[in-house]
Amino acid sequence: MDRGFPLPRPALCPIVATARELAGQQGRDAVTTRRPAERIEYSRPVLSSHFRGKRGIIGAVARAGAPGMAALLRAAARSAEGLRARVTALARAYLAFAEDDPAVHDAMFLVDRLAVL
Repeated sequence: MDRGFPLPRPALCPIVATARELAGQQGRDAVTTRRPAERIEYSRPVLSSHFRGKRGIIGAVARAGAPGMAALLRAAARSAEGLRARVTALARAYLAFAEDDPAVHDAMFLVDRLAVL
């Protein structure tokens, strides 16, 4: 089914979730305007009206994942006493986030790579 009409903001969630899934399964290069559109049966023009290409979709994945990472880091900081222990807890939480959700981590911290591709 082609949904060739503008999407309300909540309707962007399936697009971002699909892009996140694709990046997690096949790497960031799998995220294009075509692939998420095909999976969720939206037209490419509809996706293009909400995102400026691949970079825009990856940026949305990063924005969607940022609150989760922030919560992990806050919890890690609260769980430790003293500066050294707090820094260690933060580092471990960051590494755990990167390992557990590499698609979001890459979207958050490797977006600039797209500029040279």
